Amino acid sequence: LAGMVESTSGCISEHSLEHAMSAFHPELAHGAGLIMISEAYYTYIAQNHVSDQRMIDMAKALGKEDAVEAMDFVVALKELQKACGVDALKMSDYGITIDELEAMVQNARENMGGLFDVDPMTLSNEDCLAIYKNSFR
Repeated sequence: LAGMVESTSGCISEHSLEHAMSAFHPELAHGAGLIMISEAYYTYIAQNHVSDQRMIDMAKALGKEDAVEAMDFVVALKELQKACGVDALKMSDYGITIDELEAMVQNARENMGGLFDVDPMTLSNEDCLAIYKNSFR
């Protein structure tokens, strides 16, 4: 089902950023990497108010019926991750270091740069680095 959804829609740069992580650390599962960067990634989008209604709708789809702002999606996503027992995943547990983050940004741009074109806002390399740094534990 997930493949059908992805085939009829698309991905945004969160996937580019994660694929760079697992390119450097092949033992990192794609889903685990997405979880690790999701809070920082979607917080960045929410704080820039470029997809507020969509994020409110996604929060409601995750069960947060009283959602009224974009950050409610981030809260709902974190609650889901905790309920699934995946909220403690850390980059450092997979050997990722702060020193690699800039190279990962470059890798994401060079190998899956097209996904940045469909983001709800333009993310600079500095934005991407900040997302990685805010995700790092």
